[in-house]
Amino acid sequence: MSKEMSQSGEKKNKLTTKDLIYAGAFGAIYIVLMLAIVMGLGAIPLLYWLAPMFVGLIGGTVYILCVMKVKKFGTALILGLLFALVAGSTRWYTFCACLVGPLLAELVIFMGKYESRKMYLASFVLFNLSMCGPYLCFVFDLDASLAMSAQYYGAAYVKATTQIFQGGFYLGTIGFALVGGIGGALLASKLLKKHFEKAAII
Repeated sequence: MSKEMSQSGEKKNKLTTKDLIYAGAFGAIYIVLMLAIVMGLGAIPLLYWLAPMFVGLIGGTVYILCVMKVKKFGTALILGLLFALVAGSTRWYTFCACLVGPLLAELVIFMGKYESRKMYLASFVLFNLSMCGPYLCFVFDLDASLAMSAQYYGAAYVKATTQIFQGGFYLGTIGFALVGGIGGALLASKLLKKHFEKAAII
């Protein structure tokens, strides 16, 4: 009897084809939003540095809708993997860094036993750290990154970028990602109560 219950529980916790399609669809929406924000802010170095915060504020609701709808292990990781493939695939270390946040998010959701709303919301704060991954190129490969920027935006842009991305700028990037994650989680919480729960979306 206990063996049958265990097998039933394992099946219940496994991602189905429907879950994968759902996660993929929301992942695509999240990536489109992320790209729109980053490309929109990318022409101004200071705003580009702030992009992790803006992505968190806007993308939090999309993330929460996805993970709270599926409520299974691997959902946050799928979203993070899609993000890493798009935003961090040019360098192995940026790709790996993009997955740190989603893995931590999965741990937080697991600690909430896939039922705690607070843990789902908290998980996004860590998930949004994935936005810091692409910025590692300015830490480990600054010259090549600036040369690429010069091709698109010119010398003035490179000069401003050089002034910003120095010293401990990466700590600031992490800080912006955390602030955006907190803000995005709070906004998602309000929208859940006001709209999505009433509409029985989750």
